This record gives sequence, structure tokens and C-alpha cells, in this order.
Amino acid sequence: MTGEVTSVAVTGSGVSDVLKEVCRVLERAGLRVTALHPQRTKDFDGDVLVVVGDDREVLRLLHSAPLPDASLLIVGLEPTRSFLTSVDLEELAESAFHLIEGSYRIEEVPLLSCTTDRGDSHLAINEGAIVSKRPATLMSYTLVIDGEQIWGDRADGILVSTPIGSSAYALSAGGVLIHHNAQAFQIVPINSVDLTRRPLVVSASSEVKVTDVEAEGGAELVVDGLIRAPVGSEATFTRHAKPLRLIRLPGRPAITGKIERKVLLAEENLPLPPSARLVRKVLEYGGTMTFEELLSETGLPERTLRYCLSVLVARGIVRRTNDPNDFRRKLYQLRR
Repeated sequence: MTGEVTSVAVTGSGVSDVLKEVCRVLERAGLRVTALHPQRTKDFDGDVLVVVGDDREVLRLLHSAPLPDASLLIVGLEPTRSFLTSVDLEELAESAFHLIEGSYRIEEVPLLSCTTDRGDSHLAINEGAIVSKRPATLMSYTLVIDGEQIWGDRADGILVSTPIGSSAYALSAGGVLIHHNAQAFQIVPINSVDLTRRPLVVSASSEVKVTDVEAEGGAELVVDGLIRAPVGSEATFTRHAKPLRLIRLPGRPAITGKIERKVLLAEENLPLPPSARLVRKVLEYGGTMTFEELLSETGLPERTLRYCLSVLVARGIVRRTNDPNDFRRKLYQLRR
């Protein structure tokens, strides 16, 4: 059920001037607006929370506090392929009237709880992945679903994704796209040595266990590319108690349009050299990184890494910026 909206709170970890402009646009449309610091979202008890930022910023905010009960209107700063974004910044003024009139719907997306045998438990918006701590090192594991052993495998790792996450790391690892409204999770082996180990879609009520984990140098759980936690020999993935409640507005691109753009992105990346794909994947995990950090994480020779970054930047896959704390140093991050 949806109803007419009269007031909203606005938050985000981006540029303050952008947040102020979002507040002004919503106020001009006739809404009562409260600016909310990201650290205060846990105290918000209203119905609609407007979150401003790109994918990485939104994910960081959702991980920084308990998941809100409110419905989220996610405002992207530029046209995006993201399944998270409700509306682009330039279209916000028109979209605000849909909130006021109640002409919107709420999409409830199942999320994951990822728990390791070391006692760590984390919420995953996109996915939780078990990978070797040491790059380019195989990991062995056993997959168990609802108590039934499915397979044993040796691979770079294995991930479990939500429907939203099916368009992120899971897609680049060879997974399928899952419709937003499907109450399902996806299990994707990452570069398995056994070609019969294919992506597997399971009910969102399933308990997924990755057991008997062994990797030279150890293994770790990586959640949404933001959180890393050590894994001993086992991790468990179950449905989180709360769904992610996303506001969807009329006139926005349908799921098919977003899927088409995701497929185009995947096709753009197919011709990349294997070493460039490795760099792209490390950036997907690590977020913004320096050249020295990439050199350490990828294990590539310095000359090869420079070539890979030049290719990724030239194709618009990676953004290169100056470090605000040291303008002699460059920072690299994926374009979202």
C-alpha cells in the first residue's frame, strides 16, 4: 500500500551543496523536508527517507547504521545502470509530485545475512562472497543448501547474491539476472575449475552454507565490496529479517531497460585483457584505491598494471582522480 507523502527526510554522504539542492527541490514541490546526518538515520521513524548518492555511497550509508524501516527514494547523481536508484537528480522535481499524489509503489527486495564461523555477521545488500585472501589462489569448498550437500569445488571463490546484487558482481562472474520482485537468491561459483558448476537460483527462504573452506593464506568474506571478515572453514547465508524497501516511480525505465544496459556493460568489458579484468575486479572489491594499493592487491608487475589502468580509463570503465590529501598521487575507482 502507498499513500500521499507530506514530509520526507534527506540524507547522504556526498557533497553538502548537492544535498542542499535536493532539499530545496523537494521543498519547492510542497514537501516538508528535514536534513538528516547519515549517523542519525537509525533514529528516523518517518515513512520516506531520501538517500542521495552513487551506488558506493548508498551502500556505505546502508551499512553504517541499522537498516531503516522507512521506504527509500534513492536519488542518483547521474544517469545510472543501478537497480538501486529510484530517480536521477535532474528528474527529481517532477518525481516529487508523484510522492505527494501517492502515485508510486514500494518494492520489497530480500536481503542477506552473512555469518562466519568466527562470529561475524553482516547485512548484504548486493552479495556476500567467500574468496581466498591471496589473489590468484584457488579455494576449495563444499556447498550445502538446506542441509543437503550440492557439490564440492575448487574455484577463486563463491558468492551468494540478492536480486539487486544479481546485476552487480554476480553478473560479471557469469550469473543470471533476477527480476526485482523474485523472492530468490543466486549462488555463483567464481571461476570454477569444473565447468559443470553453474549459477544456481534458490528460494529466499533457503539456508546456504559454504563449508570445508580451505585456501592457501586463508579465506575471507567480502560483503558488498565494502566489508571484509576472516572465515575459518564455514560461512552461512540466510534471509535478513528486513527487506530493502525501495520507492519506484511511474515513468521510470522498466526492468527490461535496466537489464539491457547491464548486458551492454558486460559486452563492453568482454574484450578486456585478463589482467585488466583482474584490476577491474579488485577495484569492485576495494572501492577507491591508489596505484600502490592496486600493485599490492593484484600482484601484477608495475608495467602491466600501468597498461591495464590506461586501458580501463580510456574505455571509461575506471575514473582517475587526484588524491585531495596529496595531489601528486592518483586515485582509481570504478565508474558506476
